[in-house]
Amino acid sequence: MKRSLSDLINNSDTKDLVIKNVDTAFIKESPTQARKKFDQTKLEELRDSISKNGILQPLIVQKLENNRYELIAGERRLRASKMLKLESVPCLIKDVSKRDAAVLGIVENIQRSKLNSIEEALAYKNLKENFELSNDEIGFLVGKSRPHISNMLRVSNLSSNAQKALSNEDVSFGQIKPIIILDHNVQDKILEDI
Repeated sequence: MKRSLSDLINNSDTKDLVIKNVDTAFIKESPTQARKKFDQTKLEELRDSISKNGILQPLIVQKLENNRYELIAGERRLRASKMLKLESVPCLIKDVSKRDAAVLGIVENIQRSKLNSIEEALAYKNLKENFELSNDEIGFLVGKSRPHISNMLRVSNLSSNAQKALSNEDVSFGQIKPIIILDHNVQDKILEDI
């Protein structure tokens, strides 16, 4: 069963929602951001859309000390807003655990703009290692099947060269999947042939 972002936001373990405009200079990027590569053309398109239509969905942030905030979801919107030199952006202020913040960020990225295979795999690995979640629990939280989570976690075992090639989309997930179980040196030799 897939869970929507709103299902996770309305979790009874969290406090009430507060929406307000927050100064962009006071929003710190999320340390659990799954997306590592941001397509400049798509950011410029988003910037143009925000310029014409405004921000249609608030960013999700968590309040820190001294009127500072940490981004949970909406990094592309924040980056596009900064490109426009907007002083403030509408934010949903949410008080959640570090685990729930990481899950919300991953779900938001999956729903809005597809992560590449490496980003998705490393995000699941982060949930598994840092929050001691099982593959079933990760699948339930992000709305993916356990086999999908297991396959994606295997991607994190690729050599750094294979991960880079997959991240740069020089090879597809289908091309790289058969070599995941091999030694890194063998992976790199096969990668050259691919």
